[in-house]
Amino acid sequence: MDRNTITGFLLIFAMVIVYQLYFVPVPEVTENTNTAAAPAPEQPEEVIDLPNSEGLNDADSTYVAQTVLLSTDELDVEISTDGANLVKAKLKDGYLDFWSKEPIQLWTEDGSDINWVARGEGSYNQRFDVVESSSERVVLAARGDGPLRELTYTLDGYLLDVQARFKDARGEVGFQWQADGRHNEKGLEWERQRSSIYYREQGHGRDYLYEGRDDEAEIEDPVEWVAFKQNYFSAIVGSDLGFNSGKLRSLPPVNEEDTTINMRFGMDVTLPTTDIDGREIAAVQFYFGPNDVNALGTTGWGEIGRVIDFGWWIFGWINRNVIFPIYSLLAKYIGSAGLIVLIMTLLIKSALFPITWKNYVSSAKMRLLKPDLEVINEKYPDQEDAMQRQQDTMKLYRDSGVNPLAGCIPQLIQAPLLYAMFRFFPANIELRGKSFLWADDLAAYDSILNLPFEIPFYGAHVSGFTLLMAGSMFIYANQNMAQQAAPTQPGMPDMRIMMRIMPLFMLFFFNRYASGLSLYYFMANVVTIGQVTAVKKFFINEDKIREKIKAKQATPKAEKKKSGFAERLETMQKEQQKRAEEMKQQRDQSRKSRNQKRKK
Repeated sequence: MDRNTITGFLLIFAMVIVYQLYFVPVPEVTENTNTAAAPAPEQPEEVIDLPNSEGLNDADSTYVAQTVLLSTDELDVEISTDGANLVKAKLKDGYLDFWSKEPIQLWTEDGSDINWVARGEGSYNQRFDVVESSSERVVLAARGDGPLRELTYTLDGYLLDVQARFKDARGEVGFQWQADGRHNEKGLEWERQRSSIYYREQGHGRDYLYEGRDDEAEIEDPVEWVAFKQNYFSAIVGSDLGFNSGKLRSLPPVNEEDTTINMRFGMDVTLPTTDIDGREIAAVQFYFGPNDVNALGTTGWGEIGRVIDFGWWIFGWINRNVIFPIYSLLAKYIGSAGLIVLIMTLLIKSALFPITWKNYVSSAKMRLLKPDLEVINEKYPDQEDAMQRQQDTMKLYRDSGVNPLAGCIPQLIQAPLLYAMFRFFPANIELRGKSFLWADDLAAYDSILNLPFEIPFYGAHVSGFTLLMAGSMFIYANQNMAQQAAPTQPGMPDMRIMMRIMPLFMLFFFNRYASGLSLYYFMANVVTIGQVTAVKKFFINEDKIREKIKAKQATPKAEKKKSGFAERLETMQKEQQKRAEEMKQQRDQSRKSRNQKRKK
């Protein structure tokens, strides 16, 4: 991390503080969570309005409830004949719950409810018979004479295709789905702050509800897909015809002490039907799986990869098109995620080395001009002389061939990459569950010491990689303190003080963040310290730079025709200087008159 990027870190610091305060705080999980013993919320608020299930309790001697299992190498889905409800979606691809070490389940026990509605009648209280069943396909026929007659489920990989056959649905049916997302990650607060509903409205692109808090949206245009998105896994439903009018809602559990639930999700929409061989069909497709680019791509839905929140604007573009492809390429040949982070650090810092070089040269030139700047400040110490002081300062830069803004351009170039990496590590599922040194999960915080109490804004653990990052920042700041000149004008902030206190901010800042991110910043600091040391010792001769500056100052300046803008700017400066002198004379005369009156 170069010195000029300290400002970039300040911007990130401000953004994350706002980000943290914007979300509802929840208790940090620091030990194994016993889901069976976790307190259940009392009278939980319903995400959507579902009918009650009293009808399922009616006596029916001929009906026997069943749970049908559909299975592929990637996924198990359980479907109940009570309401044809999706009971469970369990991944079989190797991803495990952090605490229980069991396969990932996308919602809690009895935490998913689906209701098809036609002509005011819902499927939630209907009973179904299994008329056809295999490991990947099941057909359920409805009992009674309701409008929903049959449901066909077909499982392929992470995808579950559903065809609902209706009678007299009149061209449109209702579709309701609510699910309680299961807590699967190491840190519950971290997980909630990255969980919400994402969706794609036709003509508007991907959108989402606020993460980690109660929020809802009204659907105005057809929606291609809706994702109940958690940190690294999602339950998504899509339709080729699009979901029409309705609403989406996500919210945290009512009881914040309930550590079994991450977030609660719900959608209540309408869906057009189509005529297929004389049958009135409403078709949807579910995706139950990881937030992985390749797996999500199997759906074929537009912008579905943006369920992975790599950041907005240029930051997301850098992550999707530069950083992630590099990581994926390295992952094909290197098994250790920690080593991949180290190699990526070396590649990125090597690519940025020319910027580091220009930064150091610019700093060296500014440092060598410090005596001349002090002479100008001593010559014009008063605020009334600020205009003349500024003109003489700019003339000094111009005569010396020094651009005072040269250090800002490298900073602007690096800032997007700096923030892109800030978003990349927490969103990359390939880091999830990957250990390195003492960190048991590079996608979550690392801990070298669990505290018996919680420190406000810090947490109840000590992150080792965050300590290393903050320590390397402190070393770098002290190494470059001599290069950072004190402010040459009154009222200017002293960046040297800020560089000293930044490591303390970072300790609080990154303690709960993904350890892979802290590891990257630590290694970036170490590499930068080495680069700056090498540049200073072997590549830059300050005596030669001083000689060039003196030679530039001594060279007669050829008269150069000024542009119209330059002439107008010079005229404005002269007029401002003239007005400043006139105001000073008036103040001097007024002060002289008051003194004479006092003497009389």
